[in-house]
Amino acid sequence: MQDAIAVQSLKSDIALLRQNIWPPANLANVEGLPIYYGSKVEVDEYYRQWTGLIERAQDLFQPFMEDEKLDAVHLPSHLNLPLFYFHVDRIRINKTRAKESKTFRGIASLIEKCGQYEPEQIQAMKRWLDSDDTAALVAHREFVDLRTYVFQHGQSEYTRTRFYVNGIVLSTEPHFELVDARDKPRKQRNDSYSDPLADNGTWKIFGKYR
Repeated sequence: MQDAIAVQSLKSDIALLRQNIWPPANLANVEGLPIYYGSKVEVDEYYRQWTGLIERAQDLFQPFMEDEKLDAVHLPSHLNLPLFYFHVDRIRINKTRAKESKTFRGIASLIEKCGQYEPEQIQAMKRWLDSDDTAALVAHREFVDLRTYVFQHGQSEYTRTRFYVNGIVLSTEPHFELVDARDKPRKQRNDSYSDPLADNGTWKIFGKYR
């Protein structure tokens, strides 16, 4: 278990360094996004300023009884450390239609989380819940998700990462390619739910069986 005081101290030091050197002044930026990139020399120089904090985090979050250090990209996002990727050949930025999903067994908790619905919709949800002992309600909220696919030299698999919480820094290869596909949203996968019992403009409510 991590030392709570040490974790809080680390987070404070990270916040202070972010105030001083984030965003990185000498690296190129993907317009409108916290994605920064540069040559190996440029990124190494910037990375050195973060090394001490990253190593402290690795020590604090080292898995019990494991000798190998935790990879920095797997450190908890709540620390707010930027993610560094090295030897990057290419990145692809995708905009994907996605949905958040929550399951409820009662209407009161659903309204608390999802907001108000018309009386007839509340009655429809109640009828569904009363229809079977295993009946439940599932709420879906659609949103647009941005993801980056990072392709690193010599690796056959890409890394898919969300970047808008902590930001990412890429140390690029000479032939680096940036593919920005934000203007071409990927299609949402077919939804197995249809005919919502209720819809308040944000959350659609469907009936399901547990």
